[in-house]
Amino acid sequence: MTEMFGLEFMRLAAVAGLAAALSLGVLGVYVVLKRVVFVGLALANLATFGAATALVLRLPAEPAALAVTLAGAAVLALVAAPRRLPAEAVVGWTFAAATAGTVLVLASSASADTDAMRLLFGNVLAVTRAEALLLAAVSAVVLAVHVLFARRFVLVVFDPETARAVGIDTTLWTLLLYLTIGAATAAAVHETGALLAFALLVLPAMAALLVAGRLRSAFLAAPALAAAAVLAGLVLSFLLDLPTGPLTVALLAAVVPAAALRAQARPGRRPRLRP
Repeated sequence: MTEMFGLEFMRLAAVAGLAAALSLGVLGVYVVLKRVVFVGLALANLATFGAATALVLRLPAEPAALAVTLAGAAVLALVAAPRRLPAEAVVGWTFAAATAGTVLVLASSASADTDAMRLLFGNVLAVTRAEALLLAAVSAVVLAVHVLFARRFVLVVFDPETARAVGIDTTLWTLLLYLTIGAATAAAVHETGALLAFALLVLPAMAALLVAGRLRSAFLAAPALAAAAVLAGLVLSFLLDLPTGPLTVALLAAVVPAAALRAQARPGRRPRLRP
């Protein structure tokens, strides 16, 4: 294993994968408990659409993906309040429009098949030093925001009435939550692919929430599970000559039923999830 990570491309892949795992793992707890999993999928598709458009126009993909995703995240956050149309309908429209737009944009590209495979499944083993550092920087900022304002985010997400009663602007903090989810997702999609980015956002949080007795434990367990799956995926893909992204997703998918079985094996001892 020492020889494996002595290779520069493996070290860069580990940096990029761990950065995505840590930020998306933390954010996923909010996404799953708030029951806005579809928002994560829509944002991943928006990032894919932005990157696809940039690739066709021969522009830098990361800034385009980030700009489109942040704009979409802002819109989704602002329509989260009850309206004539439910927020889920707007999320569904965003997902459908972004997916169709990505297909149409890539259809005009001479390398449509290659670009589509890269955006969907990614190739974390091909990450450059600059790309790995950019992803690490975005993830660090996102994590810093959520560590510094953890109490406020938790209150706004899980008890908005109390938050408003104590003078917290819930609209502003919901917007900030969606923007951080959008930033972390957009930064990850170009390097890891939309499939792995979405899996890192949702699956570790699902497993953590199944076995955690406290919310704080879930926030620690989710990124830890995500990071472990990324490292295991890198090692196994190197040894077995399999694609890293799909293999990592498969590992994460296997963790969820394992966590469910563990939770069912001790129903009398598992406390209700609490802050």
